[in-house]
Parts: sequence; structure tokens; C-alpha cells
Amino acid sequence: MTIVKGLTDLLSAVVCRAPQRFLFVLLLLVGCQASVEKAPPHFSKDKISSGYIFNQLQARANKIHSVKSFARTTFIGKEFKQSFRQTLLIKESRSIRVDTYGLFGQAMGVFISDAGKMQFLDPAKGRLYSGSDVKNMLRKLLGTQIDFREHLRIFLGHIPNFEFLKVEKSQLSSDRTEYILQAKDLKRSGEVRLHIDAVTLLPLEMTRIEMGQKRYFIQWQDYEKVSNIDWPHLITLEFPSKQEIIRVKYKDPTLNEKIFQNTFQLMPTASVK
Repeated sequence: MTIVKGLTDLLSAVVCRAPQRFLFVLLLLVGCQASVEKAPPHFSKDKISSGYIFNQLQARANKIHSVKSFARTTFIGKEFKQSFRQTLLIKESRSIRVDTYGLFGQAMGVFISDAGKMQFLDPAKGRLYSGSDVKNMLRKLLGTQIDFREHLRIFLGHIPNFEFLKVEKSQLSSDRTEYILQAKDLKRSGEVRLHIDAVTLLPLEMTRIEMGQKRYFIQWQDYEKVSNIDWPHLITLEFPSKQEIIRVKYKDPTLNEKIFQNTFQLMPTASVK
């Protein structure tokens, strides 16, 4: 009430002295009111618990079921760096289809992982590969490989193994911009350190530590609204011990559109290896 009254008194004084300044102050006042109205609910709390933060993270994750997007995917290793134009389709943290294109838009390959089963279509050779052959091919083509059963969630903006994490320590960063949570994975050995934006409660970083070593590191960046959901348009997955990085830059993503299951099925064009 005191702030509103002070702004009202200032507005009256400005109107009497300089009409041109009236519009400026009016816009300023409206802008301030809009900011107050959009303040996150947890701003009204004296303090928030790690349980509250986890509930908000889970509520957001529950809203994201699938993503379709153009993407620029970059693979970086000790002796290589490759970048590809791709289309990504991800459904329910269990299925992914990646169509890769060359410099002039020609199809270079189609990769599918559906419930742990992998296939790769090489259009140039007209061959469909499956199982362990796909892992070997991806290693040769990209220089790296990932465990989609664990890491697929990352590219949906989710936190891997989130439902099995138990927070053991939490704190606010020194600049008061992030909540830092240290948790233990109850399903498998390992510890997790999470950095959560203090204003939006969106995940920013995650580090997984096993046997005292960093197993992998994640960054979710460049959040923008997509279908009224905060979506990270830049996602980075890094494996420090292997000095390998996978970086996905999304372009024009759409969320929660229906994706038919046959999208994740490839028919052989010539032979299956």
C-alpha cells in the first residue's frame, strides 16, 4: 500500500509540472504492476524447501510428453568436431528418431531408438542396421555414443533418474540466483548436483558423480516459451573423462504433438544386417 501511494503522489506531481512526463511515468507504473502480477508463487514464501522445488520440477516435467524440432547437433571430441543438420522426434523418454542431412539437404541417415532397440538406415547403401551394429556405426560416424535409456530424458528438458533422487543438502548460491541441491540416487550408486534457477525454478545444470569422478555434466540453456512451457533451446551433454560433448541447438520446436508409433519403425530397403 505504501509503494502504491508513493507512486500515486509522484504521478500527480508530474502531471501538474510536465504533461510529457506523464506518459513515461504511467508506462513505468504499468510495467511495475505487470511485473508484480507475474511474480512466481514461491516469491511470497519466507523460504522454500527442497521438496517444494522437486515438486515444481516434477510438475513441469509432467507437462512435456514429446518434442518435434529442427536441430543443429554438434559432436566434439579430443580429435574431432562435427556438426549436423537434423530433425529430432522424441516421445515419452523412450523413443527417439533422428534424421540427419548433408550440406545440400541430402539424407545421410535415419537413427531410431525405441525402448532400447536401435536401428540405423543408410540411404546411400540402402541398408538397415540393427542392434550392436548400430552402436559400432554411430561410434565411427559420430565419434561417440550415449546410453539413450538414461540420457534421452535430458533432451526432453528432464532430469535423468529424477524419481530416484533424494536431496541430502541444499543451499542458495552466494549471488542468490540459484538453488544448489546435492542428492543421492537411490536406484543406482552415484551422487547428483543440481543447479536450479532461483526465480523460475527451472533446471540449469546437473553433474553426476560416481566413485568420486564426474561421469557426465548437463546444461539446459536459452529457455523460451513453447506452448506456454519453458523450453531449453540449447542442451549440452558432456562426458569429462572421455572429453566428449554433445550439443543440441533446437530451432522451431513444437511440444506435445501426437507422434504415431510407426514413426519409430524402419522398413528395410534392401537388406538387414
